[in-house]
Amino acid sequence: MNKPDKHSLCVILLEDKPRDRELVAAKLAAGGIACDIIHSRSRAEFETALARPNIGLILCDYTMPAYSGAEALAAARKLQPETPFIFVSGTIGEERAVESLRSGATDYVLKDRLERLVPAVRRALDDAAERRYRKQAEASLERGHAEMMAIYDAMPLMVCLVNPGLQVESVNRTMAEFLGAPLALDTPLLPGDLLSCLNALDDPRGCGFGKPCPTCPLRLAVLNTSVTGQPCHQVETDMRLSQNGIQREAHFSISTALVRLEDQPKVLVCLEDITRRKLLEEQLRQAQKMDAIGQLAGGVAHDFNNLLAVMRGQADLLLLDAAQNTAETNDGLRQIVAVVERAANLLRQLLTFCRKQVMRAQPFNLNEAIPNLTRMLTPIIGENIQLECDYAPGPLFIHGDIGLMEQVLVNLVVNARDAMPHDGKVRLATQRVSLDADYVRLHPEARAGEFVRLSISDTGTGIAPGDLPRIFEPFFTTKEFGKGTGLGLSIVYGIIKQHQGWIEVASQPGAGARFDLLLPAIPAPLPTRSADPPRVKPLGGTERILVVEDDFTIRALTQRLLEMVGYRVWTAESADKALEIWSVHASEINLLLTDMVMPGSLTGRELAERLYQDDPGLKVILMSGYVAADLTGGDTDFLDRMQGCLLPKPCASRTILETVRRCLDRNPTPKPASQLPA
Repeated sequence: MNKPDKHSLCVILLEDKPRDRELVAAKLAAGGIACDIIHSRSRAEFETALARPNIGLILCDYTMPAYSGAEALAAARKLQPETPFIFVSGTIGEERAVESLRSGATDYVLKDRLERLVPAVRRALDDAAERRYRKQAEASLERGHAEMMAIYDAMPLMVCLVNPGLQVESVNRTMAEFLGAPLALDTPLLPGDLLSCLNALDDPRGCGFGKPCPTCPLRLAVLNTSVTGQPCHQVETDMRLSQNGIQREAHFSISTALVRLEDQPKVLVCLEDITRRKLLEEQLRQAQKMDAIGQLAGGVAHDFNNLLAVMRGQADLLLLDAAQNTAETNDGLRQIVAVVERAANLLRQLLTFCRKQVMRAQPFNLNEAIPNLTRMLTPIIGENIQLECDYAPGPLFIHGDIGLMEQVLVNLVVNARDAMPHDGKVRLATQRVSLDADYVRLHPEARAGEFVRLSISDTGTGIAPGDLPRIFEPFFTTKEFGKGTGLGLSIVYGIIKQHQGWIEVASQPGAGARFDLLLPAIPAPLPTRSADPPRVKPLGGTERILVVEDDFTIRALTQRLLEMVGYRVWTAESADKALEIWSVHASEINLLLTDMVMPGSLTGRELAERLYQDDPGLKVILMSGYVAADLTGGDTDFLDRMQGCLLPKPCASRTILETVRRCLDRNPTPKPASQLPA
């Protein structure tokens, strides 16, 4: 048996006659077919040879002792199914030759016509090479198709193919999973969902969205591409979806392109759910509105509150000696104080909405805070409206500002009251909820985690669908002129955002409204010792106070108020003037009362810190018409370090006196008697 050369054609020759083997080998060599022949004389040798790799051709006699050509063909087709098999025989006969060809033989050559051997071999080798090439091409196509299908299914966009008859042929896995649809599209879906719309593209009656198909953006985009061949890019439309039994409106971006598959033009449709992106864009626009209003409110807050402080201060001073005034005068002064308080509260609401107010956040139990507030809400809503409360069992702790959360509840309850002019019911409910990814997918503003839900619902007139997207816009109101500022819900929105939460609203005209406030839940804080009850303090004293205020009227009012109750007062219109007074009277001054925003090289805070470095026993009160984190440098702890206080403008004269007294009495450090003036 010859040892085959790995670079030449490897041929198995099954022939029991030596002379015939030599003739076949000679014909192949003479015909220019270079090959290594593995000679086999029996079944064992032949089947052993078949087990070798890289066999290129099998030549076989048909009639042999103890082993037939038919048996050899069967063994070859089993072990070498793709290798050309040619019978070389003198006794095969035409009938058996045809049968062998049906059984898998490639060709047959009669021994008395060996001149046909070389052409038959070349033809068989060429056919085998072509089959291998075709198989490789088919395998490559199958791999390519599998890869394309994997890409098709893995695409984050929802993709489907629409045929020239405007019928959906296939959808990718992303679309199928989004719609809860089978990939084979053999199960009907609920009416009104996206796939029903796609499958109804050729239906002149419509696509189930309450709009005729001739005007449906999806249908128009597919038709345009199908007819003109031109792609459509990011056509946006609203569609209604039904997922897990929940109907919701979603916003989609549609893109189409013409593709040719199996020599047929088809439209590739790409759909992207851009509901969350649209919501984020709307939130950005809302934030830009808030920022613009915040810039306006912040710009006027300080000066506006200074004007209000003058009006209130003058009225308070006159009311301190009410006996010298007539009853009508005192009543007018009290009305001035009330109007000033309303104006200051309106500005505070603007700043709160724009998140320009400093939030005094602390852990508190919402289930305890709400009952305390409901006692105040009862007279607000009136006797004709029923207030119902339903609290979740156990404490519900959040981290927030109790005062701001009370403002949220008041605003929402007042709105509910106004929506029920005759009678009705307002319901407050609390609940601890755990939100997962499925919930987040259906509520774009939500995020997964543990939250406290505070629900405020009413049985009022409800909110019109056209008004619902605008209810949190500043100054938007459906109330009559003079009955609303349009800031109530805007302030609620701003406060909840400050608390890292969000609001979900559900309403139908005539069926009331429900506002769900979702706030991050926190673990219950460790218990702390209760503070001692405050003691009643006198409002006056004999300490020395330095008042620094650039507004002359406020400076004079403050000096007059403090001197009326016994304090000795130095005044300065700027930080530079205050430093001059300090250089002379530092040993006598017990308290610094300064505005935060002043002209000159130093702010009120910087002045307070410089004087405190000179005298750590100095008490400090900062006043401002715009109490915001940026005016305190983002650091509200510095007042505690200086044993100081913060007063907003305008405030009641009594509040000023109480704050001064409280600040002076905090860890008192009196001046040595030798340093006090005679």
